[in-house]
Amino acid sequence: MIQRLLSKAVFLLLLLNIAVHASSQNTVLVPEIINFTKNAYDAGTQNRVMAQGSNGLMYFANNDGLLVFDGTYWKLYALPNRSMVRAVLVDGDRIYVGGQQEIGYFYFDGKGSMAYRTLKDLIPPGENDFTDVWHVVKYENDIFFRSSKRIFRYTNNKIFAFKSIDWRFLGTSRGVLLAQQYENGLMMFAGGQWRPYKTDFDFSRNKMIIRSVSDYGSEKTMVATVRTGIYLMDANSFTKFDHPSVAKMSSDLIHTSAQIDTGRTIIGTKLGGYYIIDSKGNILQQITKKEGLQTNTINNAFVDREQNIWLGLENGIDLVVNNSAINHLNPNYENKSPGYSAMVFDNRLFVGTNVGLYSMPLVPTSGSGMMRGDFSLVKNSNGIVWGLSIVNDQLLMGKNDGCFRILNNECIPIDTTTGFWSFHPVGDKQPASRMIGSTYSGINLYDYSNGRFSSMFKQTLFESAKYTVTMGDEIWAVHPYQGLFKISLPDTGGIINTPYKDVDGLLSDGHNHLFKVRNKMTLLTKKGVYEYDNRTKKFSISSFFNQFFPSEYVSYLREDASGNIWFIQDKKPGVIDMSKPGKPTVVYFPELNNHVLGNDEEFIYPINKNNILISGYIGLYHIDYERYTNSHKQLRVLLRGVTSSFQKDSVLFGGYQMDCDTQNTAQSYTLARELSYKWNSVHFDFSAPFYGGTVEYSYRLVGYEDEFSPWSKRTERSYTNLPPGDYVFEVKAKNSWVAESALNQFSFTVLPPWYRTVAAYLVYTLLIVAAIYWFYKRQQKKYLAQAAARQKAQQLEFKESQQRLKDKHQRELDMNEKEIIRLKNIKLEAEVQHNHAELASNTMSLLQKKELLNRIKDEIIKVQAEADHDKKEKNVRRIIKVINDQLEMDDDWERFTVYFDRVNNDFLKILKEKFPSLTPADLKLCAYLRLSLSTKEIADLLNLSVRGVESSRYRLRKKLELPNEVSLLEYLEKVGGNDTENSKT
Repeated sequence: MIQRLLSKAVFLLLLLNIAVHASSQNTVLVPEIINFTKNAYDAGTQNRVMAQGSNGLMYFANNDGLLVFDGTYWKLYALPNRSMVRAVLVDGDRIYVGGQQEIGYFYFDGKGSMAYRTLKDLIPPGENDFTDVWHVVKYENDIFFRSSKRIFRYTNNKIFAFKSIDWRFLGTSRGVLLAQQYENGLMMFAGGQWRPYKTDFDFSRNKMIIRSVSDYGSEKTMVATVRTGIYLMDANSFTKFDHPSVAKMSSDLIHTSAQIDTGRTIIGTKLGGYYIIDSKGNILQQITKKEGLQTNTINNAFVDREQNIWLGLENGIDLVVNNSAINHLNPNYENKSPGYSAMVFDNRLFVGTNVGLYSMPLVPTSGSGMMRGDFSLVKNSNGIVWGLSIVNDQLLMGKNDGCFRILNNECIPIDTTTGFWSFHPVGDKQPASRMIGSTYSGINLYDYSNGRFSSMFKQTLFESAKYTVTMGDEIWAVHPYQGLFKISLPDTGGIINTPYKDVDGLLSDGHNHLFKVRNKMTLLTKKGVYEYDNRTKKFSISSFFNQFFPSEYVSYLREDASGNIWFIQDKKPGVIDMSKPGKPTVVYFPELNNHVLGNDEEFIYPINKNNILISGYIGLYHIDYERYTNSHKQLRVLLRGVTSSFQKDSVLFGGYQMDCDTQNTAQSYTLARELSYKWNSVHFDFSAPFYGGTVEYSYRLVGYEDEFSPWSKRTERSYTNLPPGDYVFEVKAKNSWVAESALNQFSFTVLPPWYRTVAAYLVYTLLIVAAIYWFYKRQQKKYLAQAAARQKAQQLEFKESQQRLKDKHQRELDMNEKEIIRLKNIKLEAEVQHNHAELASNTMSLLQKKELLNRIKDEIIKVQAEADHDKKEKNVRRIIKVINDQLEMDDDWERFTVYFDRVNNDFLKILKEKFPSLTPADLKLCAYLRLSLSTKEIADLLNLSVRGVESSRYRLRKKLELPNEVSLLEYLEKVGGNDTENSKT
């Protein structure tokens, strides 16, 4: 049984390998199609003729002008008359174009920029009345331009015109220049003239209109017409191509053709997209809008040197990566559903999607490859198909609603109690007597007998057992979030579930996956890759995988028949290639980054080295790994523009080179530039014209940085404020297969600023010498000045010393004089104090005299009342004695006036002199007022009543002639001062 299964599998794999490698008629494998809309290239609508330069650049005849694409940047170059470009031809360093009433060519000027040269001035007089130029063709060394009324031949800088009522076509094939003329039919150019091509077919008078001629096979030429089909011609015959496929293609209105290689030709149509046919006319493939084209209307088809197909459309451009080792497989392009699983079984390819299971027959043809096949939905398979497994030579399907067997392209239910993921035989015997099913609820165990599966046990272990591995009679299952479990099947029956004790903390919070790789249980967590050790009964870090994934999380592993290990890492597929000698190598597929499924839905099906299927968001992706690793496409990186900037941009290099030698992988057009210092900010654009995969770049600026930048998809780099110096910008590229290009270089020099030039340094030298001389003279002058200053200072110091002595003597005199004045002041102050004391004493004496008089008065009254004569006489004598004693004090007033004037600056004397009419009583009143005595005190001293004092004050004011507003006291206070005169009003 095993030998029979292996033989069948090898046979099927061989068929599939042949089919894919030969590009069968089956449209199941669809190449990558890149749509460039009008908004993407920012130019006109229609794109007709296309061409490729030897440097890899693509040129398109666009309604707005000549459109150029380098794999990254689009550039548009308009004709002088702003007309449409209908045709383009690349010949060396010239790009010939034909427009509306315009012919000429673009070339590269001294800065590597595109320039245009018109050829209209070479057209003979009278031949300028032409409109659109539809074809530009090179034949031998001449360039031919076709308009409706004329064909122009450009040779040796001259133009010759060939007239016709209607030139309908112009093209070359196998060294022959062909044209279709309304009058004479098919013509060929020979001997400098147009001559009828010998054929039995009538090409004239609208019976047949040629659209294209192209090489077909290894010897023939294909002539494609609008309505009458396809013809094959060689040097001796011209026959109609009778094949059933031609009728189908003709019904879609053939519009263009181009040879891919000797075994394949592309036919573009107006209604049905494009076809690829083999050398016998069999349709190998048809690609339409359903498979990814922008439209089914193909204006022109062009095959580049990497066999990629470019399609010129009415409103865009499509690139079909026709020669890629990675293609797309979708069983239903109208329902763009993800692919979850696949399996080759019973001569059919089965693909599980989220809408059901599809299958396609794999039937060999009489030659090689497969018959064209179409996918069909397996009966009763609607729903999400999670997994396909072959157990005991039966194809089992796990769906969201149960477990099913696929028989005769129909689903037969086995168990519909829950959803199923996958199926695994238990034990090493074949056929297995028992099988487990991984379900939404856990593990189900089934018995197998008489070709049928029957349920034995249904065990709900945890929420889901998607990741299940069988090792002999042991079953291991992991839930992405709930942990790892070991399931045993004892002979006594039942299921024993043992949770794995994660004492080492291997499991992560989620996304724990389990696979069988290298005959070991392999656990994938966010913490690393672990392998189960049967001796220690524990999982430990895998030294094998750790060398490839030391820190990255790997979510999926699958081992193929050759021992290669396929993986998915953060939605990035790759393979650990074990086939080469030495250390295994890791190969990534950057074309599929973020295009494959993740989040526990990963799936890889390695059928053989030519057929690997990977689950994608839409269908599956197919990789021909052998072809992928053997593809060594030449890679060349081009500088697409160099500008320097100050207040605006200045073009240093326009992106086009004079030398287009494809063998020279380094760009030879590397003009050195000298930039003034203010233009020291430089910007580089670069690109590799590689249209069939991912390209990454690395660069550096020698003279500014030592290391190359990390590889990235960045296609531009700017440097600002570069210091003066010599620089070389170096850039290199690598593609998906790590094929690294040669360096491309651009040299330039940033000149120093004007203040750092040779002339500036010469000026600086002269200035320094002048400064030194000036400094010397200045120092000399300064020394002489200092000597004179020292002498003058000495003289000045002598004068100052003499003056200091004089000043010292004067100060001593001043001090002596001040001391004398101080002593005089002390003496005067003492005298003033003495006078004050005397004045106070006299004042008190006056006051006491008043008291004495009052006492005498009282005593006299007592004497008058005394009856005794002796006592009366005795008392009288005593009163007389008191009066006599007081009379001795009559001179007190005189002494009072003396002391009073001393203290008060001759107050009384001044009043007498100033006012002679003042009486002694008036002077006393003035003195008492000056002493600030109260009215009562004054009344006692003058022996007056208070009212009498007031009257005396009034009379005193009149004698002093004081106005009413002047205070008597204030006036008296000022008498004897400096302002005595000024106080009188």
